[in-house]
Amino acid sequence: MLWYQIREYRDADYSAVRTIYSTGFREHVGIVYLLALKQPSIQSMLCGVFLLIHILSGSILTSILGIGGVMLAVRMSVQYIFEQSIQLGLREDLLDIRNSYIQPGSRSCFWVAELKGSIVGTVGILPCVEEPGAWEPKRISVKRSFGVVALQKLFVKLLWTARHNVKRVCFFTSMVQTNAHKLYDSIGFVWPSPPARLINFMVFKFAHRNGGVMTC
Repeated sequence: MLWYQIREYRDADYSAVRTIYSTGFREHVGIVYLLALKQPSIQSMLCGVFLLIHILSGSILTSILGIGGVMLAVRMSVQYIFEQSIQLGLREDLLDIRNSYIQPGSRSCFWVAELKGSIVGTVGILPCVEEPGAWEPKRISVKRSFGVVALQKLFVKLLWTARHNVKRVCFFTSMVQTNAHKLYDSIGFVWPSPPARLINFMVFKFAHRNGGVMTC
């Protein structure tokens, strides 16, 4: 059993927090790319490109190479979107973590999971923009090798610390994070609304009512 220390963010954690966030985000590129290729619209496009190239060139090999080029373009597009999202996070609240999350008199905070002197996970909490009056966990990242246990401890810390001042906690997470979904269910989060996104990429909203039963 690994024993994690869950503590408030310190300025010395700055580089480690940004690295964990960036690395964790990039881990989903391959999964989302495969998800995109499974969509009927993408498959129809690939078939159309294959037939068009075959009609124009009369070569099966050229058609296969053309399909390979389109698939590479899809992969690069997914990677580009992820990189833009990463850079946005690094330029926003993660540019100045202390100023964004830890202010005197504020209920917002940022925690890290530490194991043997190394930062292995992070989570913060800020007012939820989409739902006035609610609070939203932010920058939920855990090194892959440390998995669900560290994430669970971070969330328990978040909910325990916020139990007196924060009545409703909600956040959004992607459909590819299936292991995380099981954890969120186990600690009392529910997801009432899954709006569709590009390439049928579902984004689930989880919510938790501190000190009572969550109703949606």
